[in-house]
Amino acid sequence: MGLKALDLFCGMGGLSWGLKATGVIQPLWAVDNYKPATTIYQCNLPNANVLNIDISKKANIRDLITKVQFSKGVDLVVGGSPCRGFTQIRNGQDTHSDPHNRLTIKFAEIVRELNPLAFIYENVPQLKNSRVFQPFLRKLKGRNSYRVTYEVVEAANFGNPSRRTRLFVVGLRWDLERVPVIPTGLNIPHHQFWLNRDEQNGKIVYCPKLEEPWRSRLLDPNDPQLVNVEQAISDLPILEVNTTGAFCPYATPPQSAYQKWARQEIQETDGHAVPRIRPETRARLKAIVPGGNWRDLPEPLTYKIPDDPTSGQLRRSHYSAYRRLLPEGHSPTVQGHADFAYHYKYERALTPRELARLMGFTDDFRLGHEYHSVVQGIGNAVPPILAYSIANSLLAQLD
Repeated sequence: MGLKALDLFCGMGGLSWGLKATGVIQPLWAVDNYKPATTIYQCNLPNANVLNIDISKKANIRDLITKVQFSKGVDLVVGGSPCRGFTQIRNGQDTHSDPHNRLTIKFAEIVRELNPLAFIYENVPQLKNSRVFQPFLRKLKGRNSYRVTYEVVEAANFGNPSRRTRLFVVGLRWDLERVPVIPTGLNIPHHQFWLNRDEQNGKIVYCPKLEEPWRSRLLDPNDPQLVNVEQAISDLPILEVNTTGAFCPYATPPQSAYQKWARQEIQETDGHAVPRIRPETRARLKAIVPGGNWRDLPEPLTYKIPDDPTSGQLRRSHYSAYRRLLPEGHSPTVQGHADFAYHYKYERALTPRELARLMGFTDDFRLGHEYHSVVQGIGNAVPPILAYSIANSLLAQLD
């Protein structure tokens, strides 16, 4: 028997795409206030009732609950509210009144109203240390409500080609008499998915920090549990800067188990657009080895205008500026802007399809033609591979 799900703050549908992959859970309702994202969601999940509304407003929540209850309710509520309020914790600016923080409480209130069998909530790990977390748990835990478990997990431990550390909160309704368990995948410590920087014969080189046997497994193209960047995207079309292709054939046959899985037996994909880059950016990228970043630039390229000391030094607040992917390693956390990282082989930004591959989307997930909103949506998504693993574990506990 299938389970009906409501996806709050659905974005373009990463969480729902993972639920759908279980073959048991049907995303029936989805809500988000960002129209470009819900347009992509509806394209890929046409049977869902997608509402483009702001659920920070009480009237919209009441309307949503009425509609869902009228359709005989849902068995599962999932969602991950915007995390901007919680990431401010690093700067000592965490406030209970931040509107993004209040959406976490709205999620709990909707769960209590709809009373599904279970819920899955996702957010950044900093949520645990925020002032809103304990009130959030109190709204959900206890008799006549839910047994709740939370865990910080790393998407790379589930076969995702990019790192993404996230907090999951999972609840099972009290009458089911079960305490939820959240899987942790391979359970490799998060720091091992970063890169080591070294010098060999006067040259800078990068390599994965992973220890054995994990490092050998990461280099094995037939291992679906540890997937590096090259294994994720090397078969995709070769494109020049400032080009757009609606649908393009693959550049090569599948080169890895991950690529075979991602293709879903289709012959061509969309999402092949490459934005322009400035000449000085291209010059800097040429000087940076795969895995490197702006810290590896020779001095003439560290000036705002290359070779012109009078223009001043580049000032970067973080090390990721001009960061190039390492083909043998995991991608850093995918972000919602084009220049979070650059291709390991070509001096260009990544295409939406390459980003989607790094985030665990299969190629039958259509991305459309608009670049910036799609890139933003991918960066905000829950990796479907991770969503599938969490949901599949929950299904086993509901069986």
